[in-house]
Amino acid sequence: MKKGRIIKALSGFFYVQSDQSVITCKGRGTLKKTGIIPVTGDWVKYTVVDELAKEGVIEQVLPRTNEMLRPPLANLDQLMAVFSIKNPVPNLVLLDRILLRAEAQRFHASICFNKTDLVDEKEIGEHLSGYRKIGYPVFFVSTKSGEGMAELKEFLQGRTTALAGASGVGKSTIINSIYPEFQLKTGEISHKIQRGKHTTRYTELLSTEPDTWIADTPGFSTLKASDFDMEEIRFYFREFLHLQDDCRFHSCLHLKEPGCSVKEAVYNGYIMQHRYENYKKIIEEIQSNRRY
Repeated sequence: MKKGRIIKALSGFFYVQSDQSVITCKGRGTLKKTGIIPVTGDWVKYTVVDELAKEGVIEQVLPRTNEMLRPPLANLDQLMAVFSIKNPVPNLVLLDRILLRAEAQRFHASICFNKTDLVDEKEIGEHLSGYRKIGYPVFFVSTKSGEGMAELKEFLQGRTTALAGASGVGKSTIINSIYPEFQLKTGEISHKIQRGKHTTRYTELLSTEPDTWIADTPGFSTLKASDFDMEEIRFYFREFLHLQDDCRFHSCLHLKEPGCSVKEAVYNGYIMQHRYENYKKIIEEIQSNRRY
């Protein structure tokens, strides 16, 4: 048996890359007994059944270090939230939900703001650079001017990274800029609704360098909070963590409770106001789901 990595799963077929060669595989019937469904990012052992046609059969899915359910991805090192500074403007509600998902699943998270060529430096507001203050690596880049692209490429090297964000923010363009050989399809922005057209229809791992993989992924634009318990959300906003022990109540949700150190920090400007408002929206969404 050979060892390879699934770079794409589509219509019951698994495309396994090994030594720069891609084999189209089906899953061995015995895999169903294990209850493990192979997904993009899995390391597998497979048997080649037709060398000429490059066809094979997956015999075994190797143990995963982690797994993301939506979209299905395995063995990630980090999740990078990608947003544009302008055209469209950054959706900070979605950004905070992506960071929530990363914290909950213990992925290393980072942020990339694209299209800096469309704004003056003064327009990069404190609410964007403020994410650095709470510990997230933040990159400001332009695929047109090349600003920040070398630093971003260096950051991605040696890791498996999933790019997450709404359509039209430039994920595929960023990948094309770093690795021109991929030539991923890109979409135009609708000037009427300020949204991009979806150009990524399925999750695919891309790689041109040893141990460097980038997942071009759909499906992050509608992240919901319904997978979480209301009481756990406060532990996934990292700027809350060092303050929560000072709250009057140990079970403080930082909403209407008196003596809340988190609310005090928001009032004094130590916590970004929009982050706190997004936190409350997530709690309200979970509460609403509980009623039905």
